Amino acid sequence: MTYNWPDISTFTSPDYKKARYEAQNAVFWLARGAHSYLEPLPQNRHLELEWQSDRETLCTKVFDGDLQIGLSIPELEIFFCENGEKVRHSFWFDDRTPAYAEAWYLVELLHRDRDRSKFTIELPFESKDFFLGDTDEHDAPAVAVELKAMHDCFIIAADVLSQVQQKLADSGDVVAEIGGISCKPENFTLSFEIVTKPDDHANVLVGMSLGDDLRPAPFFFVSKNYAESAKNNHALDFDAANLLSLNKMSEQKMDNATVINQLLQDAKSCLG
Repeated sequence: MTYNWPDISTFTSPDYKKARYEAQNAVFWLARGAHSYLEPLPQNRHLELEWQSDRETLCTKVFDGDLQIGLSIPELEIFFCENGEKVRHSFWFDDRTPAYAEAWYLVELLHRDRDRSKFTIELPFESKDFFLGDTDEHDAPAVAVELKAMHDCFIIAADVLSQVQQKLADSGDVVAEIGGISCKPENFTLSFEIVTKPDDHANVLVGMSLGDDLRPAPFFFVSKNYAESAKNNHALDFDAANLLSLNKMSEQKMDNATVINQLLQDAKSCLG
């Protein structure tokens, strides 16, 4: 199937902000499963979600031997995977409170005879967008159009980023390694990391954000990623010189090849 960038007007409506809020909270629930059973890693790398291009889903790392939690963004469906395969009894974020999501986790863990005492809703970072409790309900169906747009952005961005990865590898400018494409739950970005020379101060991240409080529409970015998290800027503090918004891409009628070359140029500039 061929995917096209969504119409830019999709991202200017209040419904898109609502969709991003709903989707990020679904991502937080994936992160809760991973954090409950995996050993913590620096910069919360144990929480990073793999983008599975063949299934068009996000998925946690394997935990407790053979389990993963996956997410399909268009329907906001989360599900367990066993030995890499999706199993029945999904959870959908429609007309149910966050407390139901927690109950779903506990029931599914019980059915698999796993240690439920390890499960926690706590995460190793703060967010003003955490949605918990048993009062208000999710309403993913109300923003189905915007969720589909978000999903399409991830699919196209993953393809763009994979081509940037390949061009960087072919250029020979990266002396260590280029990481895989993953989603960071804390800021809901899809990115890969370029590992720099041992004596450099920071690695480089190349990715796409689905938008934030400063920039509602999705945008590509290239930024530094320091080993010591305290040196990293706030999640919203991207270098404006290395941002490429969907608005600009639309206004200038940039095709994906042009976008790829721009990201490649910005990445090489950051690498010095």
